[in-house]
Amino acid sequence: MFDTYVTLSADQYNAISKKYEEFQRTCDDVTKEPIKVYSPLSQKNLEELYLIREVSKTLQKKKEEDMKKAAQAAAEQEKKAEEEKPEEKEKTEEESK
Repeated sequence: MFDTYVTLSADQYNAISKKYEEFQRTCDDVTKEPIKVYSPLSQKNLEELYLIREVSKTLQKKKEEDMKKAAQAAAEQEKKAEEEKPEEKEKTEEESK
């Protein structure tokens, strides 16, 4: 069953389908070498994946740092607001007298 929306040619699709069928037949047999359905990635693809992972790690660390800073700023603002509330109560009590 070839899908026209898949970017593989019909030959590639058939080859992968055959490998997958063979994989399904032999996946329960521990004495046989596992079938690789897809071709291994080229060195260039592996290097690109490594770069993507490194950039993702860096961005994740930056995001965590930014979240900590934002949480700290929010806590400081909340603390400041709590400190201002008693002062406002005192002012309103003095004004009402």
